[in-house]
Amino acid sequence: MLSRLHLSVILLIAAAIWGTMLLVEGVAISGTWFRPFSAVVGILVLLLAAFDLWAWRLRFLQGWFVPRPDIRGTWSVELRSDWKDPTTDTIVAPIAAYLVVRQTFSTLSLRMLTPESSSELVAAEISKAADGTYRLAGVYRNEPKLSVRDRSPIHFGAIALEIQGDPVKDLVGCYWTDRGTRGELRSLGRHARSASSFDEARSLLPRAPSAAPLPVSR
Repeated sequence: MLSRLHLSVILLIAAAIWGTMLLVEGVAISGTWFRPFSAVVGILVLLLAAFDLWAWRLRFLQGWFVPRPDIRGTWSVELRSDWKDPTTDTIVAPIAAYLVVRQTFSTLSLRMLTPESSSELVAAEISKAADGTYRLAGVYRNEPKLSVRDRSPIHFGAIALEIQGDPVKDLVGCYWTDRGTRGELRSLGRHARSASSFDEARSLLPRAPSAAPLPVSR
């Protein structure tokens, strides 16, 4: 979002151009025209803040004026990894997790919560395809709890999600890690509130699948 300084500079440049054009047209310029400048900047800053935090979510602005969907809240998701347990040579069972999205018009943060780790997107972008559909792509950092890092160290990965529905109903996609593993992700439900922990998310969406142990390569 534009800061007060940036907005002031833009308005000063616009006023200078406007004043120059008036002079060229032979119009006399009075200094009183510029007295409300500070008030105008302040009002515009408040309007921009309101748009960035709230107004961008209004349904009638979506699509034509706001080029990103509203995916805020806590999503219960199911992760299916291709990692195999070396002791049994079997693929790990689906993992219950929660994707917490905090979003304004100018910012986007996502955090994946599982019983043993937290993954935070360090870079993310929502893009719009030619057919009007949206996709989210990003790079994340997974940080397991200290008690399990002997078998599950900190690692990085990437994620690509299709944002389905208008308004958004589902998130479906895949992920892969710097350990050479990969998997699929699909949403199971959504709550408007953004949870701050796995336990809080589970209380918001109690119908999520029971949590399975986190595999070494997640």
